[in-house]
Amino acid sequence: MVEGLVPAGAIVVDVLSKDNYEHWSALVKNYLLAQDLWDVVEAETERPVPEEADQLIGRKKTAAALHAIQISCGPDAFSVIKEISSANIAWDILAQTFKPQRWRSVQSANSSNNPDLI
Repeated sequence: MVEGLVPAGAIVVDVLSKDNYEHWSALVKNYLLAQDLWDVVEAETERPVPEEADQLIGRKKTAAALHAIQISCGPDAFSVIKEISSANIAWDILAQTFKPQRWRSVQSANSSNNPDLI
């Protein structure tokens, strides 16, 4: 691959690394929104059991979202989520692992000071 060129079909210019979480997460979230996949990432882990046809669609959407997240990760980030089968859980683990500490502190303070944000 020629340096500076993004491979065809790439979702992000730079894969997730320890230094680019905010940039990476914004790009991947927008991609997932555009592909109508963001709902499976932000879905609650406890959901009512859907009809069989809905389960198939849900599995396909989850697999597509998880694949997009996985191929947007560098080797270190991928190694953290390679055994995860849920896009929602993978996204949360990557945030916990790679989101800069200063952003976590601000979010925690905001949610504890404002119960409406929870």
